[in-house]
Amino acid sequence: MPTHGRSGLERFLIGSVTERVINTAEVPVITVNPDRDRPITYPCQNILVPTDGSRGAELALKEGIGVAKATGATLHLLHVVEAGSLGPDSRSVLKEGELTKKANSIMAEATEKAEAESLNAIESEIEYGSPAKKIRTYIQENEIDIAILGTHGETEFSRYMMGDISAKIVRTSPIPVMWVREPKSGE
Repeated sequence: MPTHGRSGLERFLIGSVTERVINTAEVPVITVNPDRDRPITYPCQNILVPTDGSRGAELALKEGIGVAKATGATLHLLHVVEAGSLGPDSRSVLKEGELTKKANSIMAEATEKAEAESLNAIESEIEYGSPAKKIRTYIQENEIDIAILGTHGETEFSRYMMGDISAKIVRTSPIPVMWVREPKSGE
């Protein structure tokens, strides 16, 4: 599906058909920004799966492993510790330590799952900062061909609006993104 990169009031008033499909589809959805500069590469050589330990991220990892096995691509695993809330006081140092410990655990589990599938190549990295910015930077610096992300999909509070990070990625990704939706309970 194409994306148009609308944001702010225009996105709120017009809505995004692509975001609605991502949030309700029962199958993975691939989005492509028609204004991107980079050509689409197939078969892909580098696949990015950002992971946060959520069920949606686990589903994205499963898809990423499948695509990497099918294409022989390198699987890149990325966890971004959102460091924006970390301040200079001692509590934030403790919080940062806890977040780093959790990040290491999430990354170890994801790497273990990928290694169990005997992939040709796996890269993993933990970054600190704004998740959407770090994901886009990682895409550029590592010549990623496709990113695979999990999304929580439809919620009671916001039936069609995506989470902040997902919404930024869907509007600004310079490469195709495969979205894997976490099924509602009972699906």
